[in-house]
Amino acid sequence: MMLISLKKTLFSLLFIPQFLFSGNNDSLNGLKKTPTTLFFHENQFEFTDSTTSVDNSLNNFQNYLPRGHLGNSGLPYNNLFPPSTNNFGFNYSKNNYSTYFFSPQKIKFYNTRTPYTDLFYVIGSKKEQIFKMIFSYNVKKNWNVTADFHRIRSDGFYPRQNTNDNFLALSSNYKSNNNRYYFLTSIIYNSVKNAENGGLLNDTVISTTGTYLSDAKRTNINKSVYFKQYLNLGPKSNDTSKLNSIIPENRLILTSMVENTILKYEDSSPTPGYYSNIYYDSTKTLDSVINNKIENELAWRRLDNNKHRGFLDILGSGFSIKHQFVSIKQNEINIRYNNIITGAEFYNTYTKNKFWWNVSGKYTLSGYNKNNYYTSAILKKTIKDSLNLFILKAETKSQNPDFIYNHYSSNNFKWNNNFLQMQESNLGISFSAIKYNFSLGANFVNYTNLLYYNYSAIAAQYKVPVSVISVFLKKNFSLSNWHLNNKMIYQYVPGGITVIRLPEFILEHSLYYSSDVFKDAMKLQIGASLFYTSAYYANAYMPATAQFYLQSDAKSGNYPFIDFFINAQIKTVRVFFKIDHMNSGLSGNNYALTPNYPMNTRAFKLGISWRFFD
Repeated sequence: MMLISLKKTLFSLLFIPQFLFSGNNDSLNGLKKTPTTLFFHENQFEFTDSTTSVDNSLNNFQNYLPRGHLGNSGLPYNNLFPPSTNNFGFNYSKNNYSTYFFSPQKIKFYNTRTPYTDLFYVIGSKKEQIFKMIFSYNVKKNWNVTADFHRIRSDGFYPRQNTNDNFLALSSNYKSNNNRYYFLTSIIYNSVKNAENGGLLNDTVISTTGTYLSDAKRTNINKSVYFKQYLNLGPKSNDTSKLNSIIPENRLILTSMVENTILKYEDSSPTPGYYSNIYYDSTKTLDSVINNKIENELAWRRLDNNKHRGFLDILGSGFSIKHQFVSIKQNEINIRYNNIITGAEFYNTYTKNKFWWNVSGKYTLSGYNKNNYYTSAILKKTIKDSLNLFILKAETKSQNPDFIYNHYSSNNFKWNNNFLQMQESNLGISFSAIKYNFSLGANFVNYTNLLYYNYSAIAAQYKVPVSVISVFLKKNFSLSNWHLNNKMIYQYVPGGITVIRLPEFILEHSLYYSSDVFKDAMKLQIGASLFYTSAYYANAYMPATAQFYLQSDAKSGNYPFIDFFINAQIKTVRVFFKIDHMNSGLSGNNYALTPNYPMNTRAFKLGISWRFFD
């Protein structure tokens, strides 16, 4: 019945818009991107050429979430790539829900000539529903307000796997008419309320009647207010068309953020033997962590003054100082810290040969992260028509462990450690040719004092240096109406080190036929995609801490996930029909990317996106 219903809905969504719009006999030329609505991210706001047009194409439209979660939309993701320390400064723990969460760095800030609305809705098997809504409006030419809402609701294919996630971001950006003052601001609310089943007793999917946990659930709530202000300093322009406008030569930047995170884990009927330890209550578990953070950073940057007199004007510099106030409350833990972080950077303010460079560093003077440091050097060179880009990047970082590694107190886990700073050195090189849909890169990472969770899901540190080498290749081919997109990643851990678990190969391929039909009124894609990882001992998941830990009992991977999809587009209406994991039951039963958490069996999904630019 679900398949019949989806077929009827697909037919309606594909052809009813055709009847509505075909009378205009408009072609699809120019539909891929629209210049009326642009967006940028927080770190791009200072650069006028970094805005991006809203992409209205069909490419990869059906893949609304990456593969790798615990078997249901809205559950945590098990990372397939080398580990990395969090943002420089204080961090409580790794957020394995970060794929879904809004953050000031991930928010898209808009600038639109007309009101912009984007409605996206997915319905799928097992009551999966995903809804996204973006509304953006320029109150004035230089002042935009935007509301962005995401919701994920799904029962999942296995017992006690239901998710109920809600994410809301209100944002605004403003530039004064005289180019003196800018600001970015956002208010964010992230909420995750999910059941925890502890994994299936039999993850070969032959039997799914039992789970390790029968009455556990997790609640993560994150709230933040972010405000970033820019004050430009410089002389007034002599251009009469830009009356009272200034030419910025220096810039002051004040960034402020208040953030509150609440982590809760409840288990009303603990399964005997599932938790190795019980410290307070053997009848139930009720853990909570409250983490508050207040940040203020003042920075100064030298800008391109448009005089271009040689070295005197080409050398740019910037300096910053940040204060972080942090408080953590947990059972037997009530502590506060004050971090003072300094920063400096040097760069070229302009270039005549399309070559850009940047050298920067940060150092923590006091607080939980005292004596931590970060250095970075980036070289970028564009070739010919700027469609070819070469990047070389080197980074070193020495940072205190996330707080959870050193101190944790709950009903089933407790530790007090004094781990050393984790050191991470990274050297990466990449080349991309947009014209040829080609990119290639390699990365070398070396870790010292690596932090991880051991076989008992307890925080640990590995003091022997560990290295990871990775190479990626991305190339898309086209022949007439046929398209073959390919992405391949190779990862290698020398010396047989076991504290880092990574698949050696990650492959993503899609083959589809694309054509304009109905007198070019509708664009159609029909094809299939494949996702594959080689076999490896993937990390297991501990619901009580929401973290992944080492295991050597079962290998994951060496299984192809094949999807069939149909994508269609009429003007700003896009529709997809997808058979997710089409080969379920035909290629074996080992399709758990995380032990005891198999991915979904065959699922039918239907999605529609409707964008309004007026």
